[in-house]
Order: sequence, then C-alpha cells, then structure tokens
Amino acid sequence: MIGNLWHCAAIGVVSLALSLLLTPLARGLMRRIGAIDLPDPRRVNRVPVPRGGGVAVVAAFFGALAVARWLWPDLLATSAFTPILPWFVPAALLLVAVGFVDDRFGVPPILKLAAQILAAAVLCWGGARLTLPAAWGEWATAPWLYVPLTLCWYIGVVNAFNLIDGLDGLSSGLAILATIGMAGTFLFVNPAALPVASVAFVGALLGFLRYNYNPASVFLGDSGSLFVGLTLATLALVSRRGDAFLVSIGIPILCLGVPLIDTCLAILRRTLRYVLRRLDASAGDGEAGASGAVMTADRDHMHHRVLAFTHGNQRRAVWVLYALAALLMLIGWVTLGLREAKASVFLIGFGVFAAVIVRAMTNVELWDAGSLLARPGARCGRRSIAVIVYVVGDLFAMAALYLALLWLLWGWLPHFAPHRFVNFFLAYTVPVALALVAVRAYTRIWGRSTRKDSFMVVAAVAGGSLVSHLVLAYWVPELARQMVRLHVLWAALLPVPLLLLRLAKTAFLQWLAFAENARLRRRSLADPTIPRILFYGAGVNLRAYITLYEINVTRNHVALIGVLDDNPGLRGRIFRDLPILGPLEDLEANPDLLARLRPTRLLVTTPAIPPERLADIRAFCQRHGISLFRCSITQTPLPLD
Repeated sequence: MIGNLWHCAAIGVVSLALSLLLTPLARGLMRRIGAIDLPDPRRVNRVPVPRGGGVAVVAAFFGALAVARWLWPDLLATSAFTPILPWFVPAALLLVAVGFVDDRFGVPPILKLAAQILAAAVLCWGGARLTLPAAWGEWATAPWLYVPLTLCWYIGVVNAFNLIDGLDGLSSGLAILATIGMAGTFLFVNPAALPVASVAFVGALLGFLRYNYNPASVFLGDSGSLFVGLTLATLALVSRRGDAFLVSIGIPILCLGVPLIDTCLAILRRTLRYVLRRLDASAGDGEAGASGAVMTADRDHMHHRVLAFTHGNQRRAVWVLYALAALLMLIGWVTLGLREAKASVFLIGFGVFAAVIVRAMTNVELWDAGSLLARPGARCGRRSIAVIVYVVGDLFAMAALYLALLWLLWGWLPHFAPHRFVNFFLAYTVPVALALVAVRAYTRIWGRSTRKDSFMVVAAVAGGSLVSHLVLAYWVPELARQMVRLHVLWAALLPVPLLLLRLAKTAFLQWLAFAENARLRRRSLADPTIPRILFYGAGVNLRAYITLYEINVTRNHVALIGVLDDNPGLRGRIFRDLPILGPLEDLEANPDLLARLRPTRLLVTTPAIPPERLADIRAFCQRHGISLFRCSITQTPLPLD
C-alpha cells in the first residue's frame, strides 16, 4: 500500500513536470498560428495573450497515464478511471480539436454544443453514467432516465468551466480544488483505491497554473477549458458510489459549486435579457430584439462581479473565488464525516452559500427579473393567466397543508379508506374555494392590494372552514370530534400560504426597490447626475411618491435618503425604509449628519405648509446649495369641449 502511494505521487510529479515543460511550447505554438486573445471591452487582459495553452494540460495528463501504464500497470489497473479510458480518449480529443479550431478561427456555439453532446453520448455508452441509487427502484437506473441526466451533467459541467475561464488562473485553480475535493471523497468512501487519474490531472493543472496565474502569459482557451470540464465531469461519475446519493452526486456538485452556479446564473440572466429585448422589439424598437440572443456573452459573470468588488485586483478576486470553492468543498467533507444528519448539514451549508450568491444577484439577475415584472404589461397581466395561477396555487397550498397536518397529528393518514380521505379533503377545500370566489379573491388586483383585501381572504378561509366543519359534524359527528385539532390548525394556517402567493410579486418589487435605492445611494456619492432626495413631510403624498418609485423600480434615477418632519414623536421612526430625521432645525444643528447625507434636492410633500415655514425651508436650501421642489396630488378640471 505504501509503495502504491509513492507510485501515485510519482505519477503526479511526472504530470507536473510534463506540464511545466510543454506549456511554454504550447504558448509559442499558439502565438505562431495566431491564436491570440486580444484586449476588448469584455475581456480583462490588457495585452495580447496566447490562448489554447490547455493542449499542454491534455498532453501532460495523457503522458502521465502512459508512464503509469508502462511502469506500474497494476496501479493503473486498479483505478476506477481505467475502464472508461478507451471511451474517454476519443471524446476528449473531439472536444480538444473543436476547441483548438475555435481558439484559432472561431466556431459557432451550436457546433460546440453538438460536439459536447456527441462526446457525452460516447462516454455514456462507455459506462460513465449518472444514475440514481438503485435502492430507489428499477426506474432509477432505466436508460430513459440516466441518458438525459448524463448528457445534462456533461453539458453543464463542460460549459461551466468554459464560461468561468475569465480571470488569470481562475478556471485551472477551481479545477484543482474540485479534483482534490472529489479525490478526497473517493478516498474517504474507498480507502483501498487510489485516484491515479485525479493525481495526474492535478499535476497537469498545477504545472499550467505556473504560467496561467496573474499576470498570465497563456490562457487555457476553449481547447483547455472544454477538456477540463469533460475530465472533471467524468471523474465525478467514475469515482461515485451508487448506494449513496449524497456521495455520488451531492459532493461533486458542491466541489464544482462555483462554476455551476455561475452557469445557472448566466442562463437565467441571458434568458431574461433575451425576453426583455424581444418585448422591446415587439413594442416598436426593431433593433432591440435583433441583437439579443440567449448565448450572447456579457460581463456579468461571477468573476466579473468579484473583480469589481476587489477594484480590479485580479489576484484578490481569484482568491476570493478560490475561498468560496474551498468552503463548499469543506462543507461536503464535513457532511461526509457526519454520518448522522447528512442532508441537514448539506442543505444548511449550501443554503448559506446560496444566500451569498443571491445577495450578489441583486443588481444583475434579480434586477433583470424586476425589469420584466415591472413592465406595464407584466404588472397588470392577463386576468385569465392570473386566475389560473391563483387557482392552481391555492389547490396546491391546500393539499400540502392538509397532508402535512395529517402527518403531524397522526403520523400519516387516519384510519379510513383512501376514498374517504379524498371525500374529506374535498369537504375541506370546496367550501373554502367557494368562499374565496365569493369575496372575489381571484379577480382582485393584488399588486394594488390593501389590508381589506387580505382580511377578505382570511375571512373567506374562516367562513369556508366553519361551513365544512358544520357539514362534517352533521354527517359524521364522531369523526368530526376526532379532527377538531386538524380543523382548527387548517383554518389558522391556510391564510398564510394563500396570502404569500398573492403578495409575493408585490413584496419582491418592494424589496427590489429598496435594493435599487441602496445602489443608487452608493453611486450618487460619486455621480453628481443622480439627485439625492430629502423629503419634507411624512404623509400621504410621500407614500404616493414611494409607491410610484416602487412601481417604476427599474426606471428610477434618484436616490432617496431620508425624511424631515416637524412632529417630534416621529423622530427615529422608519417610513417605508426611509429614516425620519426629525425637524429641519435638528438636521441643521447636526453638521456631521448633513455632511453624511449630502442632499442635493429637498422635496416638500406636506400638502399645506405655512408661508413662514416655507421661507425657513427656502433659506435652508439656499445656505446648503440644495434645490427645492414640491410634490402634491392635485385635481385639475378639464374642459368638456
């Protein structure tokens, strides 16, 4: 065993040495044939850099495996990667060839996708398959399921590393971390086996990273990034354990978390922008839809955002992403080490990471989603579509709550036949559904809802539940007495999911408006064209203004910073996320606060203000160079002829 460890380490050293020797040769070859990454607004390199250096990684990896087969055939024979090697070689060479042509001449995205599908199909035929645990039933290992799953897995991972290859050393470094994470998992579940292919792959990537780290003298290119993605996807499949779903696919997903999440965000972001451009084109802007395609590149990838966060420092941005990848890998290992509550640790860890990603999405993907939702046509929507969504959502919420209460109170179903279970479910839901129709819950505009609208839903649930219980008590009084607890919980809890369904869009737009205002406040400190608005008067006009701000969330160009009000009891309170700063005199007496706020516009929203008070406000604005405006709701008669 010790001898095999040394032999495995030697393979890694051989791969590292080959990569260190071959990468400069590949760099010179790419420079001679003209495979150069020229600077442009989308790229981060400021000087021409040869691309396609990934062919050195390919040569070093296969060269190290050839040395292993020549010197220690028994070592390679025990590797889980060896049975798939005859299928992996042609699949990898196909992608490397397509990537090489793309690095030099350019290849349409559809042809690259076709090559990826073909390579994935070859490996799936050869045995590298993404199958669900056999304990789940025969359907889990059926070809109709594992073939599309395998193709999606390969295409997802390959494109993940192709898309994230945007900073010096990023793709190769993340691939090293992912390989180490999956190799560590493989050793944990099968200590007797040695991940020879993983060690060779890490060595090849380390040697290339020597030249790819910032400032990079060579890039992976598509020939390298496609091969890296294919190799990682294959290593995850051949070293998996079919009897443990978390080990077989959960840990590899964590190890590949950063590029996979970036790919998912790119698909979401580009789809939203494509839809927005198509809508703009249909509205009359003919050129808007012509240039927008789902596969169009942009500068909103995760590494671009982290680069902006680090003020253009590539090394710092790369290490931030390395740290995120290492954190996900450690979460996977901790999950693996804790035999109990694996799923909970996995979900908690991934949930924390997802929260970070969602926070980063605020100004990009969620912003585009808000742009789509905030369009006039999207806000109103077609009534038929809204009714269908509400009806289906209500039925789903009722069924889920009913089953959850049965499980919590009785372990599962009470002691009656399935047809009686369905009858009782209908007895619970039909009166509530009819009550919701009676209070017009399906025709109200919930984007403009008030407390009365929410109260009507609660009343409908209470009334419908009371009717159902009275009917149940009349026909089967004994069973009605047994189900009193369920009925009370049903009536108390059901309004929550029903109201959440109706208010989700409004709440999302309000949250988006808050996030956008925070972004504009930051930008306005350096951009004098963005007004910083201070309000005077926390009344109905201010509420109307902020409501309009939320409706036009994606079209605002002003930053709201606070509210002044003469009522001393309101000082320190919050008005729709805006702090109430107190009277005008208090602000002028606090020069530090005034310097921190830096208002450029004061908007008077108080309907009736005494002339002497208005004179004080004018004098304050003159002293501090603030422009003065009035905002009010007025009625103007229009002539009939």
